[in-house]
Amino acid sequence: MPQVSATVDATLGLVRWSPSGHYVAVVSGNRLVIRNAHSLQIVQRYSALPVVQSLVWSRDSQFVLTAAPKRAVVQIWSVHDVSWSCKLSEGVAGLVHARWTPGGRHVVTVSDFQLHATVWSLHEPAVRYTICNPKLAAEGLSFAASGEFLAVVERHECKDFIGIYSCGNWTLTAHFPLESYDCVEIVWSPEDATIAVRDTHLEFRVLLYSPDGTLRAKYQAYENALGLRTMAWSTSGQFLALGSYDEHLRVLSHVNWKPIADFDHESVAVTSSRTNEAAVEHEEHFADANVMDRPQGKRVAVLQSASSLPSNSLQAASAAAEAGGGKKSRGVSFVPRYPPFSVRTVVSDPLVASPAIGISRAVWSADSAYIATRSDQMPYNVWIWRMESLTLFATVSLLQSVKSLRWDPLHTRLAITSGENRVYLWTTEGMSWVDIPTKSFQARGLQWAPSGDALIVVDRQEFCLVTL
Repeated sequence: MPQVSATVDATLGLVRWSPSGHYVAVVSGNRLVIRNAHSLQIVQRYSALPVVQSLVWSRDSQFVLTAAPKRAVVQIWSVHDVSWSCKLSEGVAGLVHARWTPGGRHVVTVSDFQLHATVWSLHEPAVRYTICNPKLAAEGLSFAASGEFLAVVERHECKDFIGIYSCGNWTLTAHFPLESYDCVEIVWSPEDATIAVRDTHLEFRVLLYSPDGTLRAKYQAYENALGLRTMAWSTSGQFLALGSYDEHLRVLSHVNWKPIADFDHESVAVTSSRTNEAAVEHEEHFADANVMDRPQGKRVAVLQSASSLPSNSLQAASAAAEAGGGKKSRGVSFVPRYPPFSVRTVVSDPLVASPAIGISRAVWSADSAYIATRSDQMPYNVWIWRMESLTLFATVSLLQSVKSLRWDPLHTRLAITSGENRVYLWTTEGMSWVDIPTKSFQARGLQWAPSGDALIVVDRQEFCLVTL
């Protein structure tokens, strides 16, 4: 039987599990609080700067990093020695990003305007290493899974380069130019053999390099249109998922770097085909509302500012709940549907800076057997694809738009939130959910415990612990 804790204050929703799973770090105002992960009792408490915007654990769970970009300061705290602390300042150069190295005894910071990146040592405070001309902040730094090397996107003479640095002595071991127009992200593969480069947002282009600079492959699905929105390696390193603005998720194989799957979210939603013939839609309804029939194979357009208009059964139930004034206190149920489906879509202006189109999330399960996706044009749905058969396995259709989705780190179980006071759990057996007793709670984010037996569910200024 799941257990839900009382809500606990967390400024800006800043709360993180320790990698060991023993502790939870929470920012509350100008305090950093370390809590026991099971009881949420306070273990340590520290006074931090009042403008903390990021919170990161070291890999060994011995230290916690808090970053205050507005003051260009990083503070580091020891979990077991409350008398020890460390302060790193970028000064007038500013600060846009800070992270731990895999070894947990160095910190990498990136200055404002990407003037330089600095590697700080906890063992030798007087020693620091500088990496010149980093092009990006978080998206331009990627560590090898082994922790031995750091790849950095650099900009020299109007060209993109990757520098490979040894994490032992921070010397440059390789430096090579990219065949890119405007690199926006790099990600090292889990087996450390390949670095994936996502090129400009304006076109679809992925480059795959060996760490020595050899171009292994180049993939371009189409030309003269907006390109990739998301890129994700499978946990096994065998597949690279590419979500794009054209509502497709393409999956490349590491064998020849060619697509083995092309999941078209637009067509699979409203047609019957081999890709979705065995799929089941789990459609959310209010438990006390009548479940109405709906036309199959329809795309129902919904204005973002008026998403509760009753244009199908889901929206009718939502509108009825709004009229009753008690939407958050009403129970829900899930009704199975079979393809072709009826899908709500949002109407978005393609000429705005960030149109609500494309695959914005692609998340692999722990065993790489499934991948879950979310399209910004169909924000009420989570699509779950099975890699063994390369088909749609299930889709979850919620009353409110999906805010976050994460896989259990050990099991085939997907947690989803939609801004309601509940957490949805999908498994191959179907849907379940956990209600959070606080009616005003709006679940916007979530984090799994490393053991997979508990969740932290996050609102804007508070969180709660759900033990499964």
